[in-house]
Amino acid sequence: MKVNELVTIIVPIYKVEPYLHRCIDSVLNQTYTNLEIILVDDGSPDRCGEICDEYAEIDSRIKVIHKINGGLSDARNSGIDIAQGQYLSFLDSDDWIGEKYVEILYGLLEETNSDISVCNFIRISSEETKANSSKNEIHEFSNIEALEQFADEFYVQMVIAACKLYRTCLFKDIRFPVGRIHEDEFTTYKLLYKAKKIVMTTAELLYYWQREDSIMGSSSSLKQNLDALDSFEERAEFLKEVGLNELSDKTYALEFDLCTLYINQKAASNEIADKKALQERLETIKGNLKKIELSFDLKSLNLEDPSSLALLQDFFSQH
Repeated sequence: MKVNELVTIIVPIYKVEPYLHRCIDSVLNQTYTNLEIILVDDGSPDRCGEICDEYAEIDSRIKVIHKINGGLSDARNSGIDIAQGQYLSFLDSDDWIGEKYVEILYGLLEETNSDISVCNFIRISSEETKANSSKNEIHEFSNIEALEQFADEFYVQMVIAACKLYRTCLFKDIRFPVGRIHEDEFTTYKLLYKAKKIVMTTAELLYYWQREDSIMGSSSSLKQNLDALDSFEERAEFLKEVGLNELSDKTYALEFDLCTLYINQKAASNEIADKKALQERLETIKGNLKKIELSFDLKSLNLEDPSSLALLQDFFSQH
């Protein structure tokens, strides 16, 4: 295997001291060794910054950025701005990767001449759980086929920024939106559209840690809800602009379903003011839907199906 091409891994870091060693060690232990590792200390108030500096002292592949807290998007963007690798990947600092993560994703790019490679992940709350890297179905997509997955089986795998290796040139004029909560939803569809080809393995190569102190299971804030809906709105408009009308229409329909789901959650938790604000937003969405002729059922998604919108909402609740 060629190892002459540099791969950059960007790790945004904020208040993850108990998990940081595990994350960084998983990157240092990669079988593909030609790495640039950018640790972005996003103004973390604990010892994360010191830990980053300690690692930089023992491995020359590590670069550390210390910055004022600006959020996940700002931290990722800071890493992108100085990345030297021909390829780059993102890893959240409470997650970690299998030792062949880069090797496999890089190999897929080379074998298929793709611009983005994608892997699967496993959600865990115990380090005793092992990912299944032998579940190795390979799927190749054109950029349009990859975007169609946003309303299909591999929605979550395609929409998240992690679990991917990108050709760095795709980020020439694309950055994550600062101040938004659902930054992946605002960004990855643009990268997929710019890519000529995308390859995906169903092998689970990333460990997605579900922390006890996460907001999993709690009611999302109104801003979280509105940001998620805004991301659907922007994606639908983008798809319409590039001539993907049917996919744009499906995205508006997904926005309708997601808003309805949020309203039901607010009603169940008796958050009346938030429910009212979302009902007003729903009227705007209905107005958009009236402008298009849909050839499918607005309620076609089964919210109990883990491969449908429920899985996306589960992901949203943790970001």
